[in-house]
Amino acid sequence: MPFRYLGVPIQPGKVSKKECSCLVEKMVTRIRSLGAKKLSYAGRVVLINSVLNTLYNYWDAMFVIPKAAIKRVEAICRNFMWDSSTEYHRVPLVGWDRITMSKSAGGLGIKKASIWNIASVGKLVSWIYTKSDRLWIKWVDSVYLKGANWHDYTPANDSTWTWKTICKVKEKIKNGFTDNCWTPHQKGYTIGNGYDWLMGTYPTQNCTKIMWNDWNVPKHSFISWLIMQEGLNTKAKLYAYGFCLDDICIMCAEHSETIDHLFTECKFSCQVQKCVEDWIGRPFPTINELLNPNRNNMKWKALAMVLTTYRYYVCSQRNHARIQLSVLRPVVVAERMKKMIQQQIRRLTDLRGGQTELEIRTRLGFY
Repeated sequence: MPFRYLGVPIQPGKVSKKECSCLVEKMVTRIRSLGAKKLSYAGRVVLINSVLNTLYNYWDAMFVIPKAAIKRVEAICRNFMWDSSTEYHRVPLVGWDRITMSKSAGGLGIKKASIWNIASVGKLVSWIYTKSDRLWIKWVDSVYLKGANWHDYTPANDSTWTWKTICKVKEKIKNGFTDNCWTPHQKGYTIGNGYDWLMGTYPTQNCTKIMWNDWNVPKHSFISWLIMQEGLNTKAKLYAYGFCLDDICIMCAEHSETIDHLFTECKFSCQVQKCVEDWIGRPFPTINELLNPNRNNMKWKALAMVLTTYRYYVCSQRNHARIQLSVLRPVVVAERMKKMIQQQIRRLTDLRGGQTELEIRTRLGFY
């Protein structure tokens, strides 16, 4: 003692931040090998959930990771998301607490490392509750519990640090157990439903179904999510913080560049909308119009995709205007939107092959 077994530090005392440094190093090494500079925000979210989170999930299931190490892990994920780097170079556009909410509640569904760690150790707690047929459970019962009621058990002062942390986790989740059964799900405790129980419930935001519609391109959905969170760096927002000399919209040069102006009032945006309306043969879709219960038909999904694609292209032209001091003509932007939407529709539906554009528009309800 101490030594490592399967990459995890094994020791009788408390696991310190130093022992967890190899976990942080693995995450940093993985980020540097991903080529993250070329990824969109949506791509980085996927990598955080599928790659970075899995690195510490293995450790989570064995012991409570020190708070300092947890903070470093979350900082790496946060910095990677906003700046594709492991260090803090850019102010986050949306707070981490909001990001770690579920998508239905307005977040991005990234797991909160500290809560996930408690839910993972909670699996050990649930084994003791259900008296699982495991050698470790028999050892715990003979050494620590000795027939005591686990629900009301308090560890002795001379107990090991690992056992005390398991007991602390038990105190945090024991209200979720009734008669030694996990209350929300009678089939048994899982890390997933334990995490949801610890996170609590938040009001569902209906507009999230529009943004995360399965027909949308992920990077388009992310921009719409950023707009909903008021995280988009408009000139009005930057001017208020003293980062630019004025707040005039760079595309129309007439009014203050706010989110409402950029996507609904700007002359450039209105011209793009008019071109799109001529193509779909109906008024441009709005958030209020799409907040209806019929979300499974193709017309609703296609209109939601039109809205998120429009927001993405207007935002990209705004950024292009800032950097290159020029923008494409609204007709060209609308044509690119049209091609993107058609490709996505053909990829996701049976509307492909030799069907004409009129047949596609008729099938989708665009008259």
